[in-house]
Amino acid sequence: MTKEMLRILSKSHGVKILDSLNEEPQRFVDLEEICNSSRTRTMRLKEFKSEGLVEAIPKMSCGRAYTFYRLTPTGKRALELAKMIFNLPKRKESSAMEK
Repeated sequence: MTKEMLRILSKSHGVKILDSLNEEPQRFVDLEEICNSSRTRTMRLKEFKSEGLVEAIPKMSCGRAYTFYRLTPTGKRALELAKMIFNLPKRKESSAMEK
């Protein structure tokens, strides 16, 4: 993990947003439950994308185009390291991940 990644993760809602994206890809508006400030969500997602932690995935649903965000493999590793560094509880992985 680079110093820049650690700096971003230590910012407001950094780890919470990544943790939420670790569960499943989400749209910008879905992340409002984690962080109600659209400015903060925009900044964190932009920073995460620039560091290769998150990628934007366009998807069609009911004839409409949506952008979903998901963790990259680097993002998953950074999240696990951040949880250890910041001493946060780990979420129990789903049975699909255990296979």
